[in-house]
Amino acid sequence: MKIEKRELELPRGWDGKLAFALDNVFTKEECEKYIADSEARGYELALVNIGGGRQKQMTDVRNSSRNIWDSKEEVQKMFSRIKDYIPEVWKDRKCLGLNERLRFLRYDPGEYFKPHLDGSYVRENGERSYITVQIYLNEGFEGGSTTFMSWDENERVEYVPKTGSVLIFQHDILHEGSQLIKGRKYSIRTDVMYSLETVQELKKGKKSKLLSWLPW
Repeated sequence: MKIEKRELELPRGWDGKLAFALDNVFTKEECEKYIADSEARGYELALVNIGGGRQKQMTDVRNSSRNIWDSKEEVQKMFSRIKDYIPEVWKDRKCLGLNERLRFLRYDPGEYFKPHLDGSYVRENGERSYITVQIYLNEGFEGGSTTFMSWDENERVEYVPKTGSVLIFQHDILHEGSQLIKGRKYSIRTDVMYSLETVQELKKGKKSKLLSWLPW
């Protein structure tokens, strides 16, 4: 199937921000395998990022489940499908691919993730994420949309998940995982990673390495 891109109309206050959906990125069979493998690993209560690399259990904010799987090989496969739609440069930093930390998310009826901004993932070498990649593994449930909203939460735009679709947006847009009413929802969260150095610094670094080999 051909991948189809859909730009999202965001609520008031987010003009010019990056947010779009890609349909038909993964097949139903691929999504079913992701779900089965995640269930085999097991789920636990999802924690909330409170900054400084710390996380905390806060069920009034987030009461859904997750499991974490680190796989550089898997994210390389994922990135190969969506790389043509990802900004090669962001905040003057070079795109490095996807975060190898895959967070598999599971929602049952009554579960939610209240309004929040996504946190950045920072590697030990300073490489950082700025853009969220949300992969939806199933559909047919009631509720459970990804909902963008204005700061006062009065304007809301819902994205209804479709099996195999991917939602891509900047970390710093207010949104929620709306409460699931019926069924079970599965998705995967990862991120687009960017270099610590600016593009100009990277170019200078390459130039200085070349000069170091010259015989003077």
